[in-house]
Amino acid sequence: MTGSIFRVSSRSTENIAAIAMDIRAHLGVEGEPHFNVIGLLEDLLYQEWDQVRFEVCDSEEMDGAEGHTCPAGTFIALREDVYRGACNGDGRARFTVAHELGHLVLHAKQPLRRAAAGELKPFQSSEWQADMFAAQLLMPAQFFSWVDNEQSVMRRHGVTHSAARYRLNHLRKKGII
Repeated sequence: MTGSIFRVSSRSTENIAAIAMDIRAHLGVEGEPHFNVIGLLEDLLYQEWDQVRFEVCDSEEMDGAEGHTCPAGTFIALREDVYRGACNGDGRARFTVAHELGHLVLHAKQPLRRAAAGELKPFQSSEWQADMFAAQLLMPAQFFSWVDNEQSVMRRHGVTHSAARYRLNHLRKKGII
């Protein structure tokens, strides 16, 4: 779904965090700051959504997209280099996988309406929600403290500098750390 902006039912960061933590707990990684995101995706699809296909596609098939989640909830596709990167611990690729999983968990089989940039509040945007889900899944607040910086978050959670910075800023703004 990346590339287009869709209006979806509003969700709070707390709601999205609860869903991400439920998934972590269900798959037994709630106490792990860093986990195999491809393994988690495959386990979740196998255990919960065996009717959802997981496809690894070449760049040409993906038409430049890093990932795609079918709005009907029938498949998740990842570009081959993103899949390999996530398997090898690349932070951007890991975030992309978690983002696409967020689309599946939060938006599959729900009505979507295209929206123009600037038309939506963040909590109504499918992309904002999927990004928030990825951040909550990969970097739960429970692992943070006031002494954290971008480097410590990057090492602990296997994410990019920009993801770590965004998450730290968000948690500080909310008064969580």
